[in-house]
Amino acid sequence: MSVPPPVFVRRFERVTHALRILTMHPDGVPIRRLAAELDVDEQTLRAEIVAFYCADSAAFDPGPLRQVRIEFVGADGGADDVDPAVAEVVRASTDRPAAEIGVMHTSPAELAHVYRAGQTLLSLEPDNNVLDGALRTLGDTMLRGVRPVDDRWKVELAGILVDAIRRRRWVRIEYTPVWRDDSTEHRIAPYRLLRTRRGWEVDAGMSADGRVVGSFLLTGIREATVLDEMFERPQEVEDRLSGHRHEQEVELVVPQDARWAVDRFAESSELLAEDEESVKLRVRLLRPVERRLGILLLSAGPLAFVTDPPELAEAGRRLARELLDHHGTTAR
Repeated sequence: MSVPPPVFVRRFERVTHALRILTMHPDGVPIRRLAAELDVDEQTLRAEIVAFYCADSAAFDPGPLRQVRIEFVGADGGADDVDPAVAEVVRASTDRPAAEIGVMHTSPAELAHVYRAGQTLLSLEPDNNVLDGALRTLGDTMLRGVRPVDDRWKVELAGILVDAIRRRRWVRIEYTPVWRDDSTEHRIAPYRLLRTRRGWEVDAGMSADGRVVGSFLLTGIREATVLDEMFERPQEVEDRLSGHRHEQEVELVVPQDARWAVDRFAESSELLAEDEESVKLRVRLLRPVERRLGILLLSAGPLAFVTDPPELAEAGRRLARELLDHHGTTAR
């Protein structure tokens, strides 16, 4: 007859499980949802997380997870003076995620192979709920943006790009941006594949000298062909990519029920003011700023508008006119 572990052991196990979940969600997880996933009440989980960080117990040292910094934050993401007893969101943060959390950097192609192997096993064991849950978590986190679409896996695309990066080969792609429904052809020199809040993206050079760079979501690439031509990786490529990913601040107002659009299209946001109907935010956008801002405004609806800078106030209207002209021409 097996003896169940002591209550305090189960609590430490539950908290370390919670930390592993949080490291997969850099923006944090609502405590209510985290507690439901761990099958514990919200108040107990709050107390256990606080106790975990107050405890001085080498006997239950979970290794790198004790180095992860925990923040209790409000719904707006602000961490200043938020009482853990009332905070709505909890998140894990660290200055060196890979070293402190112990995350292994694996290419999306490798993760995709793992996912596909798991799906094959699941087809033989349809009642394996543990495996099914693990695959769903993998698809919703690390493989978001390259997971199956219409039951077709994009492992081939990820593999093509990883191989082209390693061999420094030009790639011809057909790409459909989020703001259009037709594809355009690009010739790119892939420099790196990385995961952002939008999913997996490839940063690439778009000119022979590498001065022009761009980013492409893997979900938007319809076709990719590796060419025989090789490219030279410029010494200053990291500076150019950093400049390309420079974030510009924009202040705007959106309806309360449209905050999801900000979360989707902005890199981050800061609450400035709010009332029952609307919220004023300072958001940070990547290039092309006007295009991304236009998509955000159109998604948020006619009551959304920019307050600063003034030169971007018409971004939504300009994009709307462009889309109307494009679709009008297509219809004719």
